[in-house]
Amino acid sequence: MKYYPVNLNISGKRVLVVGGGTVAARKVDRLLEREADIVLVAPEISGEIKEYVKKSKIEWVERTYKTGDENGAFAVFCAVSQGKKNEKMEESLFKRCVKKNILINVADKPEFCTFTLPALVSRGEFDIAVFTGGHSPRLARKIREDLEKIYGEEYDTYVKILGFIRKEIKMKKYPQSRNQKLFDELINSDLYELVRDKRFSDVSLFISDFLKRA
Repeated sequence: MKYYPVNLNISGKRVLVVGGGTVAARKVDRLLEREADIVLVAPEISGEIKEYVKKSKIEWVERTYKTGDENGAFAVFCAVSQGKKNEKMEESLFKRCVKKNILINVADKPEFCTFTLPALVSRGEFDIAVFTGGHSPRLARKIREDLEKIYGEEYDTYVKILGFIRKEIKMKKYPQSRNQKLFDELINSDLYELVRDKRFSDVSLFISDFLKRA
């Protein structure tokens, strides 16, 4: 099956996480970054998740999953330990979510997923996602690690500056052809190097000069 790549806005949406271990903690961490409204169901939770509960960042239901916990959820993430009992639960949860049009991802079980999660290089609002269609998560991880060496933390600032300049140019109501030429010039300029080297006074001068010439 070939998946359609898409970015979802889950801010303020109810997301159910089933499981309380290290895998579930990683899901929760990323979901909180995207401002999801998280309900986690598990009889026991990891230390990291306990900290989120103490800070009231998530709601913890201290028990095993029960039929119907998924009701009202925008998406479900299931990350429980391996075993026949849990596999039956995963399959039945998957079928119920499909019937109710709820997005579901079951860790390490692509056959029980309506969406999969990429290996992600995340630099603030700058993300690079790597998919292998579930065939080799390890390869996706290796590619992610390689990309992390190329795209550093400075890309968060760089992308935000590009967004600011783009917004200013769009307000000028130029024809699309001129906008495209300006954006190409911007991307091929030395702005990135200025940001990477933390030469922020030069960055300010660059932005001012570029917008005056635009």
